[in-house]
Amino acid sequence: MSNARLVGTQPWFPWPLSRWNWWTEQVPAERVAALRIATALVLLVDIFVEYLPHFTAFFGPDAISQRLYDGRFRADHMYWSVLRWLPAEWGGQALFGVWIASAVALLIGWRPLVSGLIVWICALSVWNLNPGLHNGGDRLRHTLFLMIAVSCSGAVWGVSSVRGKNDPRPVLVPGWPVKVLFVQLAVMYFFCGYYKGISPLWRSGFAMYWTSHDLAWSLCPSAADQFPVWLHRLSALVTLVWELGFPVLAVLKRTRTATLALGVLFHVGTLFTMEVGHFALYSLACYAVFVPWERLRAPTTSEPPK
Repeated sequence: MSNARLVGTQPWFPWPLSRWNWWTEQVPAERVAALRIATALVLLVDIFVEYLPHFTAFFGPDAISQRLYDGRFRADHMYWSVLRWLPAEWGGQALFGVWIASAVALLIGWRPLVSGLIVWICALSVWNLNPGLHNGGDRLRHTLFLMIAVSCSGAVWGVSSVRGKNDPRPVLVPGWPVKVLFVQLAVMYFFCGYYKGISPLWRSGFAMYWTSHDLAWSLCPSAADQFPVWLHRLSALVTLVWELGFPVLAVLKRTRTATLALGVLFHVGTLFTMEVGHFALYSLACYAVFVPWERLRAPTTSEPPK
C-alpha cells in the first residue's frame, strides 16, 4: 500500500518486540473503527439494560454497595472509584450521565482517545464500588476501552475521520492494540480450557449437559431436554479443544477463519442459553476487529503513467 495514509504514532518498543513485524505492523483503520462502534453499542446496551433499571438499589444514596465494600478502599489497598469522591446524593447520576455521553461520543467517533479514557474510568469506578454485580466479561470490557482509546479508532467511520468523502486512499494505524486484544483473548481461552481440562466432568463431556439443565446457569433449562445427551457431550468436548487450541489455531492461516467463526458461534450460543451477563456481547465485540472491513472501501484509482 504505497499510497496508504498512515495515522498515529508508533510507540517505542523494547527488543524483541521492536524487531517483531507481527507486533509493529500497521492495520487497516476500518478494523479498529468497527471495534470502537461494536464496543460502544454493547456498552450502551449494558448501561440501559443492566444498570439503569436497578440504579437506585445499587448506586443510590442508600445503596448497600456504599457500605458493603468499604474495606476495598482502605489506605493499604489500590482500589479507587470516582463515585467515592462525589456526594452520594447525586454522584451516581453524574457519573452515569458522563458515562452515557462518552459512550455516544465513542460510537460516533468524536475524540475517541478522550471519550475512551473517560468510558474506562467510569467503568472501573462502577466495578470497584460494587464488584459483586460483575463478572469476567466486565473485566474484558476494561481492556477493550483502553485499546480503543489508544488505537486511533476514529481515523475512519467517525466525526473525527481523517479521510474525506472523495479520498479513497487506505488509512493504516498502528496495530499493536489489536495484538494486545488478541493476546488477551488467546490467554483467556487457553486458561479457561486448561481449568476445564483438569475437571473429569468436562473431560467426560457431561459438563454441558448438567450446566444446560442447571436453573442458576441455564436461560432455557426446559429446552435442554430436546437435545440428546451425546450432543451435549460433543459440544463440551468441542469447546474444550477449541479453547485450548485457540492460541495456535487462530494464528495459522489455514485454521484461522474456522477458529474465529467457531468463537462467534460459541458466544452467540452462550448469549441466548447461559447466564453469563454481557460477557458474550463484549467478547463478540472483540471479534469485530478480525473482520476485513477494509474490503468495503472504494477502490483506489491508479495514477496514469507519466
